[in-house]
Amino acid sequence: MSGRLGRLAIPTGTLLVMLYLLFPVVVVVLISFSSARFLSFPPPGYSIQWYAKLLADPDWLNSLSVTLQVGALTTVFSTLLGVPAAFALSRYGIPGRSFVTALILASLITPTIIKGLSLYLFYVPLGLVNTIWGLAAAHTVSGLPYVVINTIASLRSADRDLERAAVIHGASPLWAVMRITLPIISPGIMVGAVFAFIQSVHELLVALFVLGGVEKPLAVKLWAGVRAEVDPTIAAVSTGLIGMAVLAYACAGAAQLLSKRRGLPAAGP
Repeated sequence: MSGRLGRLAIPTGTLLVMLYLLFPVVVVVLISFSSARFLSFPPPGYSIQWYAKLLADPDWLNSLSVTLQVGALTTVFSTLLGVPAAFALSRYGIPGRSFVTALILASLITPTIIKGLSLYLFYVPLGLVNTIWGLAAAHTVSGLPYVVINTIASLRSADRDLERAAVIHGASPLWAVMRITLPIISPGIMVGAVFAFIQSVHELLVALFVLGGVEKPLAVKLWAGVRAEVDPTIAAVSTGLIGMAVLAYACAGAAQLLSKRRGLPAAGP
């Protein structure tokens, strides 16, 4: 009996912890369908009026457009910079490789308020404050490590003999990398790109410093909305962000399954 209880304790405890962590998400989703005029739980009734209000509000739609633009640019910048950096750090004995790796990963442990303030002071003389390109570049600093980590993990387990065989048979090194190696490690690159996009969508403090005055991404507008007025429209927007994150993680999961089928390690941040 004691052994059976011991075997049930771990899964039961895990389930309780997961329910505890997911409860706020469930509350937000339910409130987004509330028929009440203000935030209340449990909802007195259910309605899609707040989603209709959201879709009819040009300010929220503009914030969504800004968020998607910045997220897309961040993903592209992080991938274009992260993949070559991963190749250089993984395959070549460049001077100061450990320092460069630490510098790339430093953004993961640097407090966000420090990044936001330093980027603002750096951007002011350059005229990049209140620009989408400036915020995308700022988010790239935080998104780059995800691409580098996942690409390096894929490169270390990829069979480089395939690339060497292509070179031996007359292919140029660049062609071999583009046509042989990149397709093999593409699941790891995709996972890194997905996480770069997610961190861009949910970043608040850097966006407040860099793009909080004119255009407002969803994270900034949500923060401002909570301060000004609290109605279920905010819950509807939050539910949309949750759905966006779930979709992105689903893409990352599909990339992991593809990676396993190709014999590569399941990539992760």
